[in-house]
Amino acid sequence: MFESQRLDHKISKSDFKAEEPRLRGELIDTQFDLLESGDFPVIVLLSGTDVLGRSGAASQLMNWMDARHIQSYALIRPSEEELDRPRMWRFWRALPRKGRIGIFLNAWYEQPFSNYFLGRIPHAQYKAQIDEICNFEQMLVNDGALFLKFLLLLPIEEELRVLKKLKKERFAAWKVSKEEIEIVKQSAERHDEVVELVEELVTETSTARAPWIPIASANPRYRDLTIGRSLLEAIRHRLSKDTPTKSVGMPSELIGGMGPNILDTLDLGKTLKREDYASRLKKEQRRLTSQTLGKKFEDRALVAVFEGNDASGKGGSIRRVVQALDPRISRVIPVAAPSDEEKAQPYLWRFWRYIPGKGHVTIFDRCWYGRVLVERVENLCSEEEWVRAYEEIRTFEAELSNYGIIVMKFWLSIDKDEQLQRFKEREKVGYKRYKITEEDWRNRDKWDAYKEAVHVMVDRTSTIKAPWTLVEANDKYFARIKVIETINDRLEAEL
Repeated sequence: MFESQRLDHKISKSDFKAEEPRLRGELIDTQFDLLESGDFPVIVLLSGTDVLGRSGAASQLMNWMDARHIQSYALIRPSEEELDRPRMWRFWRALPRKGRIGIFLNAWYEQPFSNYFLGRIPHAQYKAQIDEICNFEQMLVNDGALFLKFLLLLPIEEELRVLKKLKKERFAAWKVSKEEIEIVKQSAERHDEVVELVEELVTETSTARAPWIPIASANPRYRDLTIGRSLLEAIRHRLSKDTPTKSVGMPSELIGGMGPNILDTLDLGKTLKREDYASRLKKEQRRLTSQTLGKKFEDRALVAVFEGNDASGKGGSIRRVVQALDPRISRVIPVAAPSDEEKAQPYLWRFWRYIPGKGHVTIFDRCWYGRVLVERVENLCSEEEWVRAYEEIRTFEAELSNYGIIVMKFWLSIDKDEQLQRFKEREKVGYKRYKITEEDWRNRDKWDAYKEAVHVMVDRTSTIKAPWTLVEANDKYFARIKVIETINDRLEAEL
């Protein structure tokens, strides 16, 4: 696969000095064109067998371009905070915003590859992590990210020379990790084997919009000019075009809309007497406290999301759950319209950063389902974006579940008459008036559209590991008890 990389790729010092000023000037100009457009982020991966060359190439790019708008990330050793969360969490947090460039050394490929190559994980686990990476990159590409993945390759004799240098020079202790030195050592000793594994990895993860670009890295001048030219042309090409055409996996008219609506199956007449509610709430809150402070929960985490009709009682249900949780391990995230910072990132970025560590609970008052609900109904995103969101959300929740996070999702449902009554009550009560807005009244006109969107959302995203619980919420007492009992029953089953 890498036959051309075995050829002699050399650039003389004089040729390098002649071309460098022009390339540097064009890179700076193009970087500011990218910044001004603010349309997409650029993600540069530097990987491959040349562990020193990766650092050298990153340094050269940082030197050629304006360092205020380009950032490098050498994600080698996960911190305790990072180890406490799903593997991809730290990479989501490091993504560059639109208009910026991010250079990743030791990126998301390094750990799975080295662990498998060194025999630390089985093939099935390695394959699962590579699939996770493919989904991650596809989400970013769908959101408009420009990918350049450079594979820096050295012939066997150069690998041996680098290994000798790493063992001899003291800088290796901080510039290159022990893990990387071990990989170089094993790679030199098992050269054919590592080449075969790299070929398999490239075959599986190189796509039309996130391709691998092999670079013969033995000559630093050739390496740096090639990477610089490639980055320049890729950004120029994207800036010269409109947003890339994105294909929708399935026509939107075929998504849902057939057969009965799942919300029509709910019995909204269910009620609970006040005295029964008080005794059961006290019992369930004690049960929840005991489970979340127990030893078995220390290696797990809980994410609970609440969606529902306006005035369906999400806040009241959340409050009864939070009353039973130790404030040191719990937090509530209210989700509103995205900020400018959040708009400059991929859609799921703002939710990834709130994922709890082990032994903690995060409750979302509205969440990532806004894309297939309010954004869909109000035309705040494109059809392509909300259609593909079902798969992206399932993938996101599967990553959380596979890590050991318990994912629970509640839809609180009320009928239109009950909502009208609650709206009027809110307008009369001073401390509740903030809860009712003109937008709430306007949304009632789109009741049927929201009802259809909820039906499709539940149908497409309720899974064994992350199921939806539909809550009959015309009676607040009944709804609150159903929510907290469901959480307790799920925790008991999981723990």
